[in-house]
Amino acid sequence: MAEAKRIRDVEKRWIRNTLKSASVIIWLALTRFCVYSALHGETMMLQTKGIVFVTFFLLPYLFLGALYGYVFAYVSFLLTFVIAFISNMNIVYNMAIYLMGTTCFAIFGQYFWFKTKKKTALACLYTLILTSLMELACLTIIENEYYDISVLIFILTYISRDAIMIFGVGFLIHFFYTRMPDICKLPFPIATGYTKAYQENKDVQRRLRKTRISTKITMIIIGIELILGISVAGFMIALFPDMKDVMINNIRNNKEVIEQVINSNKSEEDVTSEDFINGIDTMEFSFDTSVINYDIKMILLMLCVGVPLGGLANFYTKMTIGGPLGSLSDFMDEFANSDDDQKRVVGKKIDNLRADTKDEIGVVFESAKTMVHSIEDYINRMEEEQKLQTELEVAKQASEAKSSFLSNMSHEIRTPINAVLGMNEMILRENSDPQIEEYAQNVKSAGNSLLGIVNDILDFSKIEAGKMDILPVPYHVGSMINDLLNMISAKANDKGLELEINVDKSLPTSLFGDEIRIKQCVTNILTNAVKYTEEGTVTMNVSYRKEDDENIFLKFQIVDTGIGIKEEDLSKLYSPFERIEEIRNRSIEGTGLGMSIVKKLLALMDTKLEVKSVYGEGSDFSFEVKQQVLSWEELGDFKQKYKEYLNSLKKYHEKFKAPDADILIVDDTVMNLTVVKGLLKNTLIRIDTAESGMETLEKVRQKRYDAIFIDHRMPKMDGLETLAAMKEMEDNLNKGVPCIALTANAGAGARDEYLAAGFDDYLSKPVNGEVLEEMLFNLLPKEKILQGDDVSSPDAADKANDKSLENEASKQGEDFLGKLEGIDLNEALKNCGSREVLTSVVEEFLISIDKKADDIESFAAAKDYRNYTVAVHALKSSARLIGAMELSERAAFLEKCGNEENETEIAEKTPDLLEIYRSYKDKLSAAEGEADDENLPEISEEELENAFLDIKELVDAYDYDTADGIMDMLKDYRIPDSYKDKYNRVKELMVLVDRDGLLKILVKEQ
Repeated sequence: MAEAKRIRDVEKRWIRNTLKSASVIIWLALTRFCVYSALHGETMMLQTKGIVFVTFFLLPYLFLGALYGYVFAYVSFLLTFVIAFISNMNIVYNMAIYLMGTTCFAIFGQYFWFKTKKKTALACLYTLILTSLMELACLTIIENEYYDISVLIFILTYISRDAIMIFGVGFLIHFFYTRMPDICKLPFPIATGYTKAYQENKDVQRRLRKTRISTKITMIIIGIELILGISVAGFMIALFPDMKDVMINNIRNNKEVIEQVINSNKSEEDVTSEDFINGIDTMEFSFDTSVINYDIKMILLMLCVGVPLGGLANFYTKMTIGGPLGSLSDFMDEFANSDDDQKRVVGKKIDNLRADTKDEIGVVFESAKTMVHSIEDYINRMEEEQKLQTELEVAKQASEAKSSFLSNMSHEIRTPINAVLGMNEMILRENSDPQIEEYAQNVKSAGNSLLGIVNDILDFSKIEAGKMDILPVPYHVGSMINDLLNMISAKANDKGLELEINVDKSLPTSLFGDEIRIKQCVTNILTNAVKYTEEGTVTMNVSYRKEDDENIFLKFQIVDTGIGIKEEDLSKLYSPFERIEEIRNRSIEGTGLGMSIVKKLLALMDTKLEVKSVYGEGSDFSFEVKQQVLSWEELGDFKQKYKEYLNSLKKYHEKFKAPDADILIVDDTVMNLTVVKGLLKNTLIRIDTAESGMETLEKVRQKRYDAIFIDHRMPKMDGLETLAAMKEMEDNLNKGVPCIALTANAGAGARDEYLAAGFDDYLSKPVNGEVLEEMLFNLLPKEKILQGDDVSSPDAADKANDKSLENEASKQGEDFLGKLEGIDLNEALKNCGSREVLTSVVEEFLISIDKKADDIESFAAAKDYRNYTVAVHALKSSARLIGAMELSERAAFLEKCGNEENETEIAEKTPDLLEIYRSYKDKLSAAEGEADDENLPEISEEELENAFLDIKELVDAYDYDTADGIMDMLKDYRIPDSYKDKYNRVKELMVLVDRDGLLKILVKEQ
């Protein structure tokens, strides 16, 4: 392959050298022919009886001009001119004829006139006329000193005898350029311009084109030659005195003639203008033709030298000045007019430009290259900055979107957790059975673990946002280790793994640090150990090393017998959302986020994770974190100590009581209101509730509260808008009252958001009863808080009666709930916590179907996506509460569409949603029949009307809680048939909190 290429290169060099040699030989031959023609031109004519029919003396000059161009042709002409000047000085001016023919064919050949027959004919015609005029001047006028207008008739003679030769050469050149193969044209400079390769190569055409600079220089040179030639005629008088005398004598003789005619027989006073004119007419205007001939010859000789020198100067300036500047000019014009993207492409062309002139042009070229490269670098820097800015903006938007998603997810997940933990807390407070208390403690531990998992997900967002803080608090080491066991033991048992726990018995029991973050790190490591271990053991070792009298380094070590980690995969361990050996571990759930959180949390605690692993044998993860010691009491057997710790916990007892305090709880989910009221039950605080922003505004006009808790997400008017409206109300009785944001939004920056909106504090869901009591203890007026001996327990009889009523309601609901269709009863009971709550929720759900379905339909039709989204969000939650899971999932999808304002999906899927929603009127019809229990005593019409009037007065005063109590009381009675429609309508309007509708319908019938 290489040898063949080398042979081809040699062949190409040989062909180029051969063509160059042939070109030089032909040029020398034509130059020799030119010399002969100049010296013996009379032998190159066909004539008969002294009349010339055809001339051939221009033949070599025409070929030189047409084939080699003006540069080589002018070199040959100058050589011929010098030889002719030496050989026969008297006729050397006739060389102007040859110069004219050479110049014409060189110019026409260079500008491709010989490509077409028409232009070839025109080129030959113009050449013929110009050469004939030059022959007339040299061979007739100058040679014979014949200066008469009639001399022009001789031009026809020169045209006729040169026409055959000029046209013949012209069309022969045309045939050569258009018919011969390109290889034959390559030896000749002008002929290469007629090759196919040249015609297709625009860059070569651009480099060899003429430039305005070289043309101007050439014109200047030729102009100078003409001026010098003409100046010679003027200088002749000074150089040759005889010519001056001849001219002066001629003028003097003519003056004497005029005077004789004018003065003949007349005095000077009698001379008239007519006499003067007669004298002029008699003048003899004669001049010496030899002087004129000399001047013309001088001009022609000057042109014979000046024109070739001008042509050579043109070529030189074009190649050394005009060409480089022209190329640079073309490049700069293209570069300046291109956009930023094209500038980088165009800019690369400047490296191909050359200017080896060793002068200012070379400096200009180098400066231009530097400038272009600087502009390219600047454009690249700007694009990099723009790209970086775009990436930062995208990252910022992604971070905001992620935070928003996590906040929404937090709200949806933490709401049911709130219900679970809240109900469980009430069990712990009111139950006295040790076994049930143990179960409740386990529920609390598991619920807190679930809450911790949700927080783990949210923490990654906080860490990335730079809002994760280490918050040290006192904690019990045994309790923390037990929580870790509770979180991981079930998973280990499910996989048949042995979970070993080794705790240093001398470990201090009470430490000060961020227990939650430590548990978060250990939980992630333990979870990974269990997930990636198929058989064997997972061991957790807890030990410490003492630093001083107040601090220790608490060490956790988790060792497993799992699959291990390859050396090359260790770098992936901390990469967010990247899992090790994805294909092998594709069946194992996980996002790859846990270890990234561990690394960042440990960094916040000034430590790091140590990893040792042998692929196929297992892994060893460990870290130690500095903790302050609050108690050096040794832990001993941590399981036994933990049981003692649980037993030492006091039975829940309210921190205070405030029977004179009034607070308002605002939440659109009835379940959340129930939880909060239950948590504060023993404090005896008077609690009013509101289920919307508008209802809140009415309540704050009627009554002053000691504290107001407002949920964020509510239909029509959310918590932020409600607070803003309260601050603007002039008749608000609660100005200055503490307002607390009550929400499940626990994403990064949530607290700052609510404080910035004007809230006084922030309470995250699930609501912690102790935190809630602590907050109220600090917010309520001190004079309304009772502690110590002032705290009285609730009446035991009332408690027993409440318990009896609850049991009775549960018994009544058993058969009723079993009759419901389209719901998952187990899921519903799990979501609501009890049959009593589920019974109430189902009734409220059934009553509100028509109104809420109509609202969703009207919002969708009006493209009111904000209220539409709030409405389907509420439906999603309420449907999930009663176990209507399919309806809840459809509502969840349309909530997402509402947030995105996806008009197509909303229009397409809303009718199906409403059809399913309205079908629950039939599916839940058993709930309506429950009120018609024939075993209930019938209430009298008068008592019912009085109850309605009481409800009307309470609703008018915005006391919905007491009104609800009356409606609950009416459930224990059978409603007269004549009042059933009105009762059902009142019940529906109560659920919808329609104050205007209630005031209108609750009018005593006449």
